[in-house]
Amino acid sequence: MNSYQIQTNAQSHFVKTGDRILGAYGTSFWRSWVYPFYTPSGYTVVENSPFDHPFHNGIFVAQNPVRVGEREGNFWALPVKRSHDDHIMKKFGRMDPQGEPAAEVTEGGVRFTLKSIWRDEQEQPMLDEERTVILRALPDATVCDMASRKTAAYGTAEFPKTKFGSICMRVEPRLLPSLGGQVIGCVDGELCHGTADEVANAKVCDAVAYENDVPGLGVYGVCLMILDNSASPDRRGPWFIRDYGLATVNATQNETIAVPAGGVWTAALRIVAYDGPITAERLAVWKD
Repeated sequence: MNSYQIQTNAQSHFVKTGDRILGAYGTSFWRSWVYPFYTPSGYTVVENSPFDHPFHNGIFVAQNPVRVGEREGNFWALPVKRSHDDHIMKKFGRMDPQGEPAAEVTEGGVRFTLKSIWRDEQEQPMLDEERTVILRALPDATVCDMASRKTAAYGTAEFPKTKFGSICMRVEPRLLPSLGGQVIGCVDGELCHGTADEVANAKVCDAVAYENDVPGLGVYGVCLMILDNSASPDRRGPWFIRDYGLATVNATQNETIAVPAGGVWTAALRIVAYDGPITAERLAVWKD
C-alpha cells in the first residue's frame, strides 16, 4: 500500500511515496504543467523546455487559436522570440491560475485541482478552466492523469481546426528515434514499432508510446492513452505524434469544436512512465 507525500519547492509540488519521487505539478505566470515525471527507476520521460520550442513544457494543456466573439487568443506559444518572422508569436494569451493547486492525498494517489481563467493579450477573460492532475504509483510504472474542463463562461467559445492543441507532452530526448528509440502504436492489442508517421501520427491507436534501450539504463518509455473527449466518442485519436518528441491528443486536429455560452468541453489523457519493454498485457492493466 502506497503512502503519498507532497513536498513544495517554489511553485512546484512534488509527489513522493517512500523514497520514490513520482513527479511534480507547478504553475508559472503563463500556464501550469507537470515536470518532471519519473519511471519507478527514476528516469524522467518528459522534457521541460527544448531549445527550439521553449513553450513545450513537460505535460501541458495548450490551444491556438481560441475565439470568443471577435476576440482571439493564442494559448499555445509563450512570448519568447525565436526569430524575426516567427508566425506563431502573436496574440499571446495566458492561463491565469486562481491561487495554488489544491491537493488531496489518498491511498490511490495525489489529486491536484487548479482553476484558471484564460485571458487574451488585453487580460480580458475568454474561458474558465478546471485542471485536474492525478499522480499515482504502480509497481512497474508511474501514472499521470491530466484532465482539462473548459467552460465557455464569457460567450460562445470556438476552438478552430488546428494542429496546436489540446493535451500535450514533450518527450525526453533519450527516448526519441534520433537517439535509437522507437515510436510504438497499439491497435486492438497489437504493437507496431517504427517512426511516428509509420505507426502513430494521424492514425487510429488505442495507445501510443516512445521507448528506447538506453545504454547504461536499460529499456524504459512513456505511453499515452486517451481517457476523455466530450466532443467525440472516439478514444483512439486524433493523435499528433512527431519523431522530435511532441506528442498530443488533439481533438481539434480534424475539426472545429464550438462550445455554446455556458457549455463545457472536457478532454483527458493518461500518461504512463514505465521501466522495461511495453507489452499488450501491460497496456491492458494500465488502461484500467
